[in-house]
Amino acid sequence: MAKFWKKFRPRSPLALSVDNSASAFSPELTDVQRRRRDAIQQSLLMMGIIVSILLVMGVLMVFSATSARSIRLVDLTGGEVALFSVAIKHTAWAVMGIVGALAVEHFGSAALIQKLSNVIFGAALLLQLAVILVGVEVAGNKNWLAFGPIQIQPSEFLKFATIIWLARVLGEMKRSAISGDYHNLISPVAGMIAAIVLVVLPGDMGTGIIFVVIGVGMFWLAGMQSRYLAFAMLPVFGLAGVLVALKASRLRRVFEYFSNLFTTPDIHEPTQSDFAQFAFGSGGWTGVGLGAGKEKWRDLSEAHTDFIFAVIGEELGLFGTLTIVLLFLMLGWCFLRLIVNQPSRFGQLLTVGAAIWICGQAFLNMCVVTGLLPVFGIPLPFISQGGSSLLATLLMVGAVFACGFDVPGVRPQLKIRAKLALRERSVVKRG
Repeated sequence: MAKFWKKFRPRSPLALSVDNSASAFSPELTDVQRRRRDAIQQSLLMMGIIVSILLVMGVLMVFSATSARSIRLVDLTGGEVALFSVAIKHTAWAVMGIVGALAVEHFGSAALIQKLSNVIFGAALLLQLAVILVGVEVAGNKNWLAFGPIQIQPSEFLKFATIIWLARVLGEMKRSAISGDYHNLISPVAGMIAAIVLVVLPGDMGTGIIFVVIGVGMFWLAGMQSRYLAFAMLPVFGLAGVLVALKASRLRRVFEYFSNLFTTPDIHEPTQSDFAQFAFGSGGWTGVGLGAGKEKWRDLSEAHTDFIFAVIGEELGLFGTLTIVLLFLMLGWCFLRLIVNQPSRFGQLLTVGAAIWICGQAFLNMCVVTGLLPVFGIPLPFISQGGSSLLATLLMVGAVFACGFDVPGVRPQLKIRAKLALRERSVVKRG
């Protein structure tokens, strides 16, 4: 009787939906595929939460970091400039980036992104070429295009396009072909060199460094032998030395870096890095409070862009900076889990490129702001003010999600869980 009751007892609608939904796809997946599916789902969920937290913190810190500049502009123009106009634009770009990421994730797929990679890369190269021809100079670098009141930085979108294109080209090649014969690498190397040259020619050496890091990481993880990379890096280092020597401002930053590396900040003639150290020192453990920082009112240049990490250190203290570091470490762990569990070689390499770009650039920015590296202009992903950077980075996250959802079982189970959550809510309301 007990066995009969256990077999035919009435069950709740929620229990029925779980059994019926699971049976729709679970038998089709092996144990390995189920573990892979679960790992990817967990990583994507955690990645979405981390990116959301970073975006919120970015909006708050941009409002704080631009407060001094915004109030000054209002005073100088007699109120003709809207208060916090820069931060409001940053918020609008963030919303636009979220919409773009959701569109790429929902309507895109690994196959579609792979198919369009040549078009995307070619369009990005043409935009970057337009910068050289008709670009707008900002802070000594001619790396912007103006479309009426809107300015974009094509090099940020070129990062996104280069990663997608390299993931396709390298993904279509066997690992043995990449490691065994350098002739197979002529096409991807030529494309990478073209992207770097177009970025560096207008004077944006900081972004050029990020391109080199992305290229080296993707080629090496795709299977390129270390000796080939070492030979390739020799002319890169030589060219970098020449570019530094040709521009007085770059040479000064290098000399300042080595002269200040083992000394305390100079209070009489402080450099940009020294002002950042003052901000960290003022913040202490818990910070002076959101919006109460003083260095942004003084001579800390690029407080809302490249040096926003110093504003975080002053206003949120050591705990705030460690929170940012921890969030990016967790984001890197999510990328790593996705790479390990991604069955598609294209999806693997795309996620590798995204991880190197986002996490690598974040830690390079932190090293620059804390004085561990010479000053070169790169934003802190998701946090620094900059519409092009924010939009391109979020599009990259959307592409990573699209590749993750293409893994067998991931998208169907997410839909099932969403339906279960709605049914559970309705059952609770009825109860």
